[in-house]
Amino acid sequence: MTEAGGELPLYDRTARKAHQWTMVVLVAAGLILQGVAGSALIAAAGLVMLAGRFWWPADIVRQLVWRALEPAGLLKRDDVHEDHETRRVARVIGGAIWLIAAASMFAGNPVLAWVLSVPIAVMVALDASLDFCALCFLVAQLDRRGILRRA
Repeated sequence: MTEAGGELPLYDRTARKAHQWTMVVLVAAGLILQGVAGSALIAAAGLVMLAGRFWWPADIVRQLVWRALEPAGLLKRDDVHEDHETRRVARVIGGAIWLIAAASMFAGNPVLAWVLSVPIAVMVALDASLDFCALCFLVAQLDRRGILRRA
């Protein structure tokens, strides 16, 4: 999606990356701890992903970056032109899957929690480290092949 002028909107990449790495750490810690504590950490990551997508104040990591870490000079704001539409969808999907994984772990099925959580965490880490959005790539490939236009 582009603005009327054809240029993508500006977004703070520093806040996005801080959010992504925090979510990966929460999920990894939850998978290692397991049990109630582990499921709580994975659920927290899922809730921040979902709630923060629809209501910005709920994304406590981005709020911390914007209100404390950047103003204090601990992190430098990096505004870049990005298309966030597909990343927003990925955020909803990832948050929902992490909530399901947390419920699975809480119910005593840590294997399913790992199977659900690890691929999402890897995709989030890829985006945080290499700016590679897996869902964006998939959407672009489907669009290039005309599959999305036919749907």
